[in-house]
Amino acid sequence: MAVDRFAVLRLAVLRLAVERFAVERLAVLRFAGRRFAVERFAVLRFAVERLAVLRFAGRRFAVERFAVLRFAVERLAVLRFAGRRFAVERLAVLRFAVERLAVERFAVERFAVERLAVERLAVERLAVERLAVERLAVERFAVDRFAVRRRVAAGIAGTAASGEPSSSLGLVSGGETGYDCSSLGVP
Repeated sequence: MAVDRFAVLRLAVLRLAVERFAVERLAVLRFAGRRFAVERFAVLRFAVERLAVLRFAGRRFAVERFAVLRFAVERLAVLRFAGRRFAVERLAVLRFAVERLAVERFAVERFAVERLAVERLAVERLAVERLAVERLAVERFAVDRFAVRRRVAAGIAGTAASGEPSSSLGLVSGGETGYDCSSLGVP
């Protein structure tokens, strides 16, 4: 009976050991399940984070691409603005050249007008001087004619008084050549 009791106790101990082992195994399995769940959650979390990193990289790449495109647009705008500024400066240079040419042409025309005026003044002065010379010649001719008439008159008066023909009277009156009038046109 003691053996049976001991066997029952031993069986109870074995059962308890089995139950304890089963509990421990269940605890291990539960712990393993929890660990597996944690690891699975960690994998999922890592996948989410990796996806977030990829999405962030995509967004960063999009931002950088947009920045590159914006820089290209700004550079193109700068080049276009430089082209327009160069065109404006070239137009200003051409306009300045045209204005300078117009000023030079105006100066040449003014110089030509002034030169023409100077030449016209010189011609008028020459005409005035020529007229003065001709007037002087006419006056001198009149004075000479008057002097000749006086001599003729003096000669005639002297010849009539002395009765001999004068040498000057003969030349002037044309007595020896047979002319009817003198060289001055006096009859």
